[in-house]
Amino acid sequence: MAVKDISAGLRSYAKANRVIFKYRLWPYMAVPGIMSFLYISSLIWVGSLYVPDITSYISQNWIPGFLQWGLVIFLTKALLWVLLLLTGYITYQPVIIILFSPVLSFVSEVTEQKIYHQPSIPLNLKYLLEDMYRSLLINMRNLIRMVIFILLAWLLIIIPLAGGALSALTIFLVQSFYNGFSMSDYTLERKRYKIKERIRYSKENRALLVGVGAGFTTILMVPLLGWFLAPSYGTVAATIATLERIRPQDPVLKSL
Repeated sequence: MAVKDISAGLRSYAKANRVIFKYRLWPYMAVPGIMSFLYISSLIWVGSLYVPDITSYISQNWIPGFLQWGLVIFLTKALLWVLLLLTGYITYQPVIIILFSPVLSFVSEVTEQKIYHQPSIPLNLKYLLEDMYRSLLINMRNLIRMVIFILLAWLLIIIPLAGGALSALTIFLVQSFYNGFSMSDYTLERKRYKIKERIRYSKENRALLVGVGAGFTTILMVPLLGWFLAPSYGTVAATIATLERIRPQDPVLKSL
């Protein structure tokens, strides 16, 4: 059952691709794509500003004189870049999901409207602010839990031989689950699921959310293009997967 649900989550990206092209959703994807690209570009900009200075400080104060030669300095700088990008990668999920939530929630809403050929819903500022507040609460909960589980997963690296691979796999699954949960939450919020109901949905559909989040995480690994596409593709795929789960007999969804 778990493998089937993970596969369903991954297949939702193929359906998302068809929906995006069929209903020409590209204009709605531009804003989150640009925001995502700017976020990652800003990390690279910060690295270009501070990594050389930090490398020099480490070299002068922490590395013995007889080791201060080209290869060691290069490895120090490379490790700092890896640390910066890893930090950015781990923090990407809360930044995208929390700060971009109004935009991605709109993408999710437009996706459902296009699938069902519904008219656009007028903007209601009161509901928008309420949705943002509830989304912030559940995503802050998810962020705290995700960080705790990732830190625990890092400890698996001490296991001889298989520790590194097991740690990396566990971190990937943890991130995938919470990414899938957060992107599916836009649809659940729109359906007026209460926070307890959304948490129950996540527990009952863990494998599906892992599949949705794994697709998002995989796209994100593609430089430049992946950074641009991942937020919107993940949101559209999560919207489709969530609607299929809460409306299992819907003929419109079956035809996608």
